[in-house]
Amino acid sequence: MNAARDDETRAERARSFGRVAADYDRIRPGYPAAAIAPLRPGPVVDVGAGTGKLTTALVAAGHAVVAVEPDPAMRTVLAGHDLPGVDVRDGTGERLPVADGVAASVVYGQAWHWVDPVAASAEAARVLDPGGVLALLWNLPDVTAGWVAELNRISGQPEVTARTTPPTLPGFGTPELVETRWTQDLTPGELLLLFSTFSRVSTRAPDDRRAVLGHLRGHLARTPETAGSMPIGYPYRCLTLLYRR
Repeated sequence: MNAARDDETRAERARSFGRVAADYDRIRPGYPAAAIAPLRPGPVVDVGAGTGKLTTALVAAGHAVVAVEPDPAMRTVLAGHDLPGVDVRDGTGERLPVADGVAASVVYGQAWHWVDPVAASAEAARVLDPGGVLALLWNLPDVTAGWVAELNRISGQPEVTARTTPPTLPGFGTPELVETRWTQDLTPGELLLLFSTFSRVSTRAPDDRRAVLGHLRGHLARTPETAGSMPIGYPYRCLTLLYRR
């Protein structure tokens, strides 16, 4: 695949979430309190906020939040939650609709891989106060469980290990890593719905998408850890990378 086509495919996947906004909001995991506990007190800019999965956890921790989301369908769902202290705005990581030096933290929940890292780092540095922190969070499936690794393989998800190497970001020091292990309890049908919201599944042609979901369903039915289980504890490693200016 050439670079132009690679960029086109990435852009298509980035735009895919609005089509599944309601399912995304219903089934995507939230974030455990321990994953955001290291953030400084004060205002937070939540970039790529989606339907508010990380935003909800930030509000519960007592933060005032500017939630920045470029997709109108996702933004509509987020605004409908009417979370106290949350200002929902249209924008991107490369062009934040936020004044200089007003944020204690800028956070990305499952969204950093959609932005240009150089431009987004510069924007984060611009809106952070002098002691500010840029935090990148990922809920990663715990693929040390073989049945989880096989679900990822069937659905065409990228190798998890490739996403756990902390990137070097201009203007910021070496990140501190906080890892939180937790599980999301799901029925088999809910677990299939979760995978249907992943861009590498949702952007497939309809017949191909149905085939992948069928293979996932068969794997769950055959696997001792999941066959007949109700609910299934789907395991995550939530990684928080804390970058200081």
